[in-house]
Amino acid sequence: MIVEYKFHRNRQGNKFIPYFIKDGGYFKDGDKLVGHTVDDGSYIPETLVVLDRAALITRLTNLGWTVGIDNRLATAEEIETAVDTFISKHD
Repeated sequence: MIVEYKFHRNRQGNKFIPYFIKDGGYFKDGDKLVGHTVDDGSYIPETLVVLDRAALITRLTNLGWTVGIDNRLATAEEIETAVDTFISKHD
């Protein structure tokens, strides 16, 4: 499942990736990140925002996602390709 999440903090105040994220840190928007959840039966909070292909495309479009060394604005086709690659990573 693809979700939007935030880092958690331990008692010392250090940030860490939540235990329910197996691969994350993608498509940052402020303090929110996108990642794939674990699929081992662990508890996954119901409050997480679940993202599908359309939601990811919208997210990247709204973020003004950039590509290349020159950080140019990504085309719609490049965004769709990036999203499809990300989704297929954990199918």
